[in-house]
Amino acid sequence: MKNISSPYYRMPVHCIHFIVIPVFLFLFTLLYNPFGMDEFLGVGQGRFTLNLIIMTLIVLGVLTVSRMLIFILRRVMDLSWPQYILWCALEIIFSGMFLSIPLGIGWAGTIPYFTVMTRCVVYLAAIVIYPYAIINLMVERVVLGRAAASAPAIDDKTLIRFYDDQKRIKLIVASKAILYIQAEENYVHIIHTDNDKVKDFCLRSSMRALEDNLSRHGLVRCHRSYFINPEHVELVKKDPAGYAVAQLRTPGVPSIPVSKRYYEALTKLL
Repeated sequence: MKNISSPYYRMPVHCIHFIVIPVFLFLFTLLYNPFGMDEFLGVGQGRFTLNLIIMTLIVLGVLTVSRMLIFILRRVMDLSWPQYILWCALEIIFSGMFLSIPLGIGWAGTIPYFTVMTRCVVYLAAIVIYPYAIINLMVERVVLGRAAASAPAIDDKTLIRFYDDQKRIKLIVASKAILYIQAEENYVHIIHTDNDKVKDFCLRSSMRALEDNLSRHGLVRCHRSYFINPEHVELVKKDPAGYAVAQLRTPGVPSIPVSKRYYEALTKLL
């Protein structure tokens, strides 16, 4: 499971949370009165403005404590995305529980306390989910932007474009990412790596149609049904049946058969 990025532990992001979310909550509730909040916060006694301020301060307090805790524990904490989402949900739940104390007292004898608490949590969640989502999207955009800026540039000449039998482009991949290509009836399987994961792209084409393109990018034929990338070959050896096979460095990838016709040419490249 993917963990949250390091910016989520830094103080600027925490400051954005405990400033933007309470301000958004206050202004949105004041301007749009969602769920009839003027009546609910007013507790029938005209205390809407007072309780709106109290609600905003409670959310501010919970967020400040919560975000400071994340910042303090940043060196020992490594939250996955589900854990971080749960953490945000608990911020809302605790805020709703604290808010239900003054409102529960105000509605005592009219609305049961647990109903008041449930409404506090639900109303808060429905409102603050917007700033939560926007902040997280902004942080992710910054993270992706930095990753893109720091990523090594890829020379367009090293990219292989694969077209199907209708001359439609189906896949663009760096030549060094290709492990091997296997022909299977009217299709070829392009086995390549993407973010350290081995993927199999099935393309409707023939090996003959791809041969010139593959050869230009350094892939070599090692069998009637296989092209292989010599950069990923660890060694060529005989299997128990006496047939030559190429063993790749990538874990989990099967050995590739090497026919006698191509054995010498492949071993010279290693």
